[in-house]
Amino acid sequence: MLVAPFLKRNSFSRRGFIGPIGDDLPSLVPLVISLLLFFSIFTLTLNTYNTKNFFINKQIEMTSAAREIKGDSLILNMDQFMKKCRTVSGKNFPYNFMVGIYGADSDLRTTVSDLLDLQNNGSNPNNQILSADLAGSKQNYFCVYKHVGALPFTQNAKTAYLLRYYPVAVQQAITRTVNGAAVTEYLIIPGVMAMVVWE
Repeated sequence: MLVAPFLKRNSFSRRGFIGPIGDDLPSLVPLVISLLLFFSIFTLTLNTYNTKNFFINKQIEMTSAAREIKGDSLILNMDQFMKKCRTVSGKNFPYNFMVGIYGADSDLRTTVSDLLDLQNNGSNPNNQILSADLAGSKQNYFCVYKHVGALPFTQNAKTAYLLRYYPVAVQQAITRTVNGAAVTEYLIIPGVMAMVVWE
């Protein structure tokens, strides 16, 4: 009689069995959290890298354009300056830009507003941007390039523009009378080329 209960087939409760995934759930939770953490950090790092890379490429493009405009840092005359500006513009430069040449002793704190006034009104209120006398009319050493349909630059977009300065020298022709004859002499003026680039 005592042997019968041991020989009898016992049925065990299946309530503790959840399934293959359920049994492994405690080990899957840290794995899923680790993967989420990895991909979140990876995405954040990639976005930071792309942002920095875009900013560096923008600065490289700007430096390249500035080098082409200023050449060997000696601006011979207004025609040469404007021709170089048009050359950069004609190469489908990817950003909008304004360039102005200041005298070396100018107050550069008003650069952005000076360039804005020249862009919008054609005026140089602080008279700091150098000018050339062409056939009796003064023309400022200033050029601007905007893409078709590009919005005009405004000071409200302070976070969206780059401002850089490059040393240059500008040659100015001076005509004076010596012994009754007109003599042309050339004066080299040290200056600073200011360049603003925006999208």
